[in-house]
Amino acid sequence: MKKLFFTVIIAITGWCMVQAQSKPAPDKFNSFIEQIAQQDPANALILMSATMETLSSDPASYRQMLELAERRFSDPADPIHNEALYMVVLEHATEKFVLSAAEREKQRLLLEGAKKNKIGSVATDFDYVTPTSNEVHHLKDLKADNILIYFNNPDCESCELVKERLATNEYINQLVKDKKLIVLAIYPYDDQKLWKKAKYPGMMINGWNQSRSIEFNELYDLPTLPCFYLLDKDYKVLVKNEGSLNKVEAMLKQPNTAQAVTQMPDIQTRKVSPKEAAKPKQEEVAPIPAAADDPNAINSEQIMEYLINNQGQEIYDNMSEKIKSRIKPTIFENALAEIETKMGKYKSHEAWEIRRIQGVKSYTSLMHFEKGALYLVIMYDMGGKMVNMRMVTPETILK
Repeated sequence: MKKLFFTVIIAITGWCMVQAQSKPAPDKFNSFIEQIAQQDPANALILMSATMETLSSDPASYRQMLELAERRFSDPADPIHNEALYMVVLEHATEKFVLSAAEREKQRLLLEGAKKNKIGSVATDFDYVTPTSNEVHHLKDLKADNILIYFNNPDCESCELVKERLATNEYINQLVKDKKLIVLAIYPYDDQKLWKKAKYPGMMINGWNQSRSIEFNELYDLPTLPCFYLLDKDYKVLVKNEGSLNKVEAMLKQPNTAQAVTQMPDIQTRKVSPKEAAKPKQEEVAPIPAAADDPNAINSEQIMEYLINNQGQEIYDNMSEKIKSRIKPTIFENALAEIETKMGKYKSHEAWEIRRIQGVKSYTSLMHFEKGALYLVIMYDMGGKMVNMRMVTPETILK
């Protein structure tokens, strides 16, 4: 039962658990994952994990979703390219016994590649030489607010087009001129003559990984070339395996890009010891009971009643306008019924408490079901409008 609890992490805002549970037809998988990818990153990870868990009872649909996720999430050229979501899919495929042993081994190898230099981690160092010197340089020798690694092949037509775009991009060239950005072009393969014949613009460092460590030791996951990795001043990965220069430029234009990297959380099932579960997070203030006249607590109780009585439109009416623009009222229909299919019938809930979850003031109530309990978590904006609602296990809320 505990194992089941860890997999039942329900996110209601952004996408409907009902749709995840209903096993959408293969021809709808594409639009389904596109809508998941558009959600808040944390919710998207949870929803993708829940979707894979739901499809695990239908191996044929599970394989179709796995194939689609590999094609859409892992391809840098795809508009919804997302390594974090792809890792969620791969982790599920390797941990569960839906696939054959050979199939799981393939997914394990893909997962190893996806974990290398993931967003938020420190990029792996490598060596390179330049055409004018045999002196060995290293990535970690470079010092700037941001470092843009441009993995390329001189014999690649797309690489040449991207190189020309880099050379003529005014914004990126100005950053280079101001010494805020270093562009490092790296050829990771073995044709030295090809590399030496190629011409590179003066705004970038032209490097060749002469030791071939990138390829031989598989230091970087390079599914296609060209691709970009954008690092901050501490060599933390901001952008990974990105094929679009526009997306790189957009990231560079974000305020405080050099300091603003956030590592995407891994969605994993894990056992929590009683000692660990009893220990509150260091940065989290212990929950306090919500006052009886607290407007958000009163509103939360009303939303709870809407959820119990399957009043999706009423829940939707309590959402902020920003959230409403991305969802439909129907996403809340039968939400509690879907949870009850795993947890048993709803029995009761406890008084509302105020917690800080991921730095956000949240209102929580423990809902009791026949087979266990889940926390309903509701978050509000400054105007008292709901911006997030999810259900999590007691173990999860203590992580």
